[in-house]
This record gives sequence, structure tokens and C-alpha cells, in this order.
Amino acid sequence: MKDSEILTFFDGRGRAEFLLGGFEGRHSDKITAIGHELGYRLQATEMPSRGTIRLAFVRDDSPIARRRAFQAQERLRSGGSLLRAWAAPAEHPGVIRAVTDVEMASTRRKLAAYEENPHGGRALAVILILAGLGFLALAWVLRDRPGAAVTMLVLGVSLAVVAALTPRWMRRWYGKNRRLMDLHDQQRAGQVGPPPPPPALGPPHDWRPGSGSGH
Repeated sequence: MKDSEILTFFDGRGRAEFLLGGFEGRHSDKITAIGHELGYRLQATEMPSRGTIRLAFVRDDSPIARRRAFQAQERLRSGGSLLRAWAAPAEHPGVIRAVTDVEMASTRRKLAAYEENPHGGRALAVILILAGLGFLALAWVLRDRPGAAVTMLVLGVSLAVVAALTPRWMRRWYGKNRRLMDLHDQQRAGQVGPPPPPPALGPPHDWRPGSGSGH
């Protein structure tokens, strides 16, 4: 999809949906990034059929989202780029790395999926435990073949360890990326440094229809 096509969906309406089939699915992160810049929140990602993705967005009327949407519209009116790169803090203090809005949108979608199913790590852990038990059973069956039995035993124990650590790893991953996304949103809204220069003094102008202050 072209950017101009995507923009027509984020015109201030309360809800926007995209049904992507085939190769169109590769645009899902770009659509999410554009929607975020224009004041929309990804509500759900669904797969109604094989090879088809439905993205559902709702308008976010929070002050941060309204300011971010206003700034995005100002960039578009002045001929600037809607999506940009962001100087994100790396894991090591004092180190920054360049991250595009599309990359951040991919992380945003993963966070939304985790929030929809926060116990997914436990389900994965159960699968790993069952697989580990299967390898341990094979180790017992192959006990007359020491080499194969040891291999099965190592695989079973390894899967058990991974299963025990998976929920903790996922919680740590979520916490780290949630903080990163919050900082990204705050910087985009100019609330924390390095903020973009404010377009005007006073409350931000809401460009969306029905806001009472639109054009």
C-alpha cells in the first residue's frame, strides 16, 4: 500500500480497519507506525483466514496522542517526512542507537500481542516441559545405548531449564520494551528531551474532525 492510501484511513474517524491479504501483510508495521503518528492506537491484530491479517485501530484522544498527531500533520503540511528515525537509548548507559518508526511499530505490535495474552509464556513453558519429558522418556528407552541416552537426557534437561526461565525472560522483555515505547511516545510528544520545538504556544490544535477546534 502507498502512504497516501494509508493516510485516507487515518482521517480522524473513531475506528480504522485494514484487511491485508498476501504480500500486503508486509505493510502491517508501516501502517501501525503511520497510525501511531496520526493519533491512533492498535487495538487488535487478527487472522480471519490463512494469509490474511486484519488490523483494527481506534483513535487515541489522550493529550500525548493529540500532540503527536498535530505535529505529524504539521510535518506533512510543510512537506516533511511523516516517519522518522529515533535516537533510542541502548542497554549500555550513554549509548544511543538509531531506530526507525517502522521498527518501533513492530515492537508495539509485539507488546500489544503480549498484553492480549500475558500468560503466553506459561503456555510455551508447558510445551517445552512436555517436550523435555519426551526426551527423558527416550533416554530411558535407549538406556542400553549410552551415547544416544546421554544425548536425549541432555536435551530433556536443557528444555526443562529453558521452560523454567521462559516466563521470566518474557516478563523482562516486556518490561524493557514497554519502557522504551513509553519514552518514544513521550519524546514524540515533546514531553521529555530531546523534544522537538513546539509548533505554537498554548494547547495543541486538534486537526481531527469533530474536535471542536479543527479547520
